[in-house]
Amino acid sequence: MISSRRVLAILSARLRAHMGGELIPFAALLAQGSLVGALTFMVRDQLPPWGFALFILFASGGLVLLTLLGEFGSLLRTDPAAAWSEALPASAMEQRLGRALAVLVLLALLSFSVLLPAVLLAPPALGWDARALLLLAGVGQAIALGSTLLVLQSLFGDRIESALLLLQTVLVVGAVTGLLNAPGLAPGMRAIELGEAPWPDLLSFAPPTWYASLVASAPASAGAPHPAYLLAGTLVALALLALLPPGRERGASRDAGLVQLALRPLRALATRTWVTRDERGVFDLVYDALPRERDFVLRTYPMIGIPLAFLVAGADGADGEGLRDLLALLLFTPAVYLPVLLAHVPVTSSPEARWLLETAPIGPMTIESGAVKALAVRFILPLYLVLAGLAAFFAGPFFALRLAVPGLLVTLVALRLLYPRCVLGLPLSTAADRIEVRHDWTGFLLTLAVVLTLLAITAQRLVTDLPRAAGLVAGLLLVSWVLERGSRRATTE
Repeated sequence: MISSRRVLAILSARLRAHMGGELIPFAALLAQGSLVGALTFMVRDQLPPWGFALFILFASGGLVLLTLLGEFGSLLRTDPAAAWSEALPASAMEQRLGRALAVLVLLALLSFSVLLPAVLLAPPALGWDARALLLLAGVGQAIALGSTLLVLQSLFGDRIESALLLLQTVLVVGAVTGLLNAPGLAPGMRAIELGEAPWPDLLSFAPPTWYASLVASAPASAGAPHPAYLLAGTLVALALLALLPPGRERGASRDAGLVQLALRPLRALATRTWVTRDERGVFDLVYDALPRERDFVLRTYPMIGIPLAFLVAGADGADGEGLRDLLALLLFTPAVYLPVLLAHVPVTSSPEARWLLETAPIGPMTIESGAVKALAVRFILPLYLVLAGLAAFFAGPFFALRLAVPGLLVTLVALRLLYPRCVLGLPLSTAADRIEVRHDWTGFLLTLAVVLTLLAITAQRLVTDLPRAAGLVAGLLLVSWVLERGSRRATTE
């Protein structure tokens, strides 16, 4: 006989396990709700009912997917309460029901945090019955997306890790681009709904298009399925959430073999000419192990999509000097991303192994220097190869040569300066849920962004030929050399 008391106890334990001890993550939910509330206020008077529902469901679906792939990734991928629940005097069905309810509660919380502000701020043309349907459609969409991810994780495991990471990065690009262009998206969606603009075929395959048809009548060109089919599909997704087991517990993420192979010459060159003998152990550890930490990868890699989103948003219609200014910003401002990257350098799924560095016969400055060089070779250099390729494609190889190298050196100088301020602990020494940040993110990042923007515009305006670029490179190399010498001097004292 199934006991509701035991099921609820398992539900509570699983919620707290996934939320790091909290029953409801109010801060994260409030941040998402505030964002969607602001977007709703911007477009509420410009969209008819179906277009409004489509806009909100796109925002809701994107945020739910980003959260499931990122912060709440363990919800579908791992089972942190498995050992505890299996030791309980509860049947397999009770444990399965407790886990399924935990997944449903969290999906509902994610959806409601996004949809409630939209429902309250919806245009008057959307009646309260339609607003209630919008809430239900958002929850149904979240269940469908969550079950799809669960099926993929259960069937393919690590084999789709790179694909999910790419999806997360694309979602970041889409979210930031949509946020920047939100006022301009509404008139386009209105024109599509009224038949004044052609219907994009890709929209017909998007779940928000299907679920928006439950809220208001969709245009005939949308090809939305019958509500009965949507209901049946949602019930199937619900059954999958309840019946499928969670993914296997895996602490490490597979590193991209092609990237590893492509960077082998740079790594060999760095270890022979730049990395000292004392730094070599830390360099190898951070270079090889950090990209394999799943939590580090999921929390940092997709953030690369933010500068790419600014390029996508700004490049539309930009040409000449405006496009070159935008590319200069792209080449000089990746250091804004460094605090996020550096804050997660201590992340590891095996913090018990921190004794490797705690007992190493080297000083803290040597550990810092070795980690800085590993981050430079493993993360900063590949990023700049991509950015330089984009700059060469949009503005020509001369532009890329003129500004990409100075931009890289500015980022490396910032990396060495920011490391002691952002990394609290030894590399690969702290569980993901215990990472600390002791500075004001908003003020810190804003100051960094302003300084780097001024540097980018100054370089774009003044460094107009290769001799000037060479002079700037020489000056930045001197600054980098002075900082490294200071680090080595501190190590020997």
